Amino acid sequence: MRRSAWLSVVLSTVVGAAIAYAQPGAQRAVLQANTPRLQAQTAALPVQPQPHGRRTFNGVNEDRMLEALRTARIEGRRAVGSTSVNFYLDLTGDVDAGWKACYTDHCERYRAEIAAFRLNRLLGLSRVPPAISRTVSRSSLRLARMTTIPIVFDRTDNARGAATYWVPVLRDSGIDRTREIERWTRWLRQGEAIPQDQSVRAEEISTLLVFDFLTGNWDRWSGSNVPMDSTGHLIYRDNNGGFEEPFVDGLMHRSMQWLRHTQKFNRAVIDRARAMTDATVRAEMSLDPDHDHPPLTDAQIRSLLRRRDALITYVDGLVARHGARNVYAW
Repeated sequence: MRRSAWLSVVLSTVVGAAIAYAQPGAQRAVLQANTPRLQAQTAALPVQPQPHGRRTFNGVNEDRMLEALRTARIEGRRAVGSTSVNFYLDLTGDVDAGWKACYTDHCERYRAEIAAFRLNRLLGLSRVPPAISRTVSRSSLRLARMTTIPIVFDRTDNARGAATYWVPVLRDSGIDRTREIERWTRWLRQGEAIPQDQSVRAEEISTLLVFDFLTGNWDRWSGSNVPMDSTGHLIYRDNNGGFEEPFVDGLMHRSMQWLRHTQKFNRAVIDRARAMTDATVRAEMSLDPDHDHPPLTDAQIRSLLRRRDALITYVDGLVARHGARNVYAW
């Protein structure tokens, strides 16, 4: 279906409500009215598969990285982090891992790291460090049975968790400081110009806002959660706060407030979000080897697609007001 035809169908029902997301109740009513039509239209869009074996992260083949994260022998470990149970694992070879465990307060929270990586693939991105499920033994962590670290071990003294690529060099990007937020928000506003030397950074921020909206991670900007790698590109890490369930209207409203910081988007990312369906999300999530504990539950997938519908409604409303050429800046 041609884009102009698609827009004519969607905009006929959503233009008046696309920007009026301040009221959560009205938001839910709009989505309930338009979700069937959005799903019917997005199902007709082609889905471009991700090429296996050719994706890289930090210059390393992604498939090889995932295999190492999953199976490489643990040579050393140390506890890191403060808000979740997280270990640095020194693995054999040139790939090391951060391992977030199933722990007593939030046993399933680690799965959000894996889901975020898989969503990053669906969107055609390479900004979320590869993550995969990995079971780790108590002996590998060198933890006594009376330890105060609240990891949930099974009868065989193994614990589930997510092994995430440990990016060797991370620096504070500084973009989450108040003055910087004000600066890049101006760039991403319609009618304002993006400095030529800041186009890459502006796109990375815009896409991060889209990504966090889809994952439901409204807490990205609370401080020191937006690092960059050795080349200066943003890394979308620490995603275990995403995919919270139930995703109530209050969380949707807070997430939408951050999304509204941008009115300019990467067209390829929006097209891939538009093309997502229940089937494509499930297919990507099923690539994680722990099929007994998939990255997303049925309820989480429904919430993800609900947020996707809200994203498309918002972007298409902007296109109706300002034109595709101005909204799709990249």
